[in-house]
Amino acid sequence: MGQIASLVYQAIDIYAYMLLAWVICSWFPQVQSTKFYDFLDRVVGPYAKIFRGFIPPLGGFDFSVIIAFIALQFLQRIVASLLMPAL
Repeated sequence: MGQIASLVYQAIDIYAYMLLAWVICSWFPQVQSTKFYDFLDRVVGPYAKIFRGFIPPLGGFDFSVIIAFIALQFLQRIVASLLMPAL
């Protein structure tokens, strides 16, 4: 069970880094036309857009992504507490 939890934990980490890369790439219009950004947008975009329904962009800044990161961290802590063996 510990190996599955570790794998899920690492998958959430990778997804968080992909979300960060998606955010950084969105700041550069020339990157948004690349296949890399298209891939990130298909994988991470739908998750991030869930939170835009709760928090719309304010003054040109999209704070919903911060909530998306917090939700990922919360999920990661739940996985760690439920699946990883007690130390």
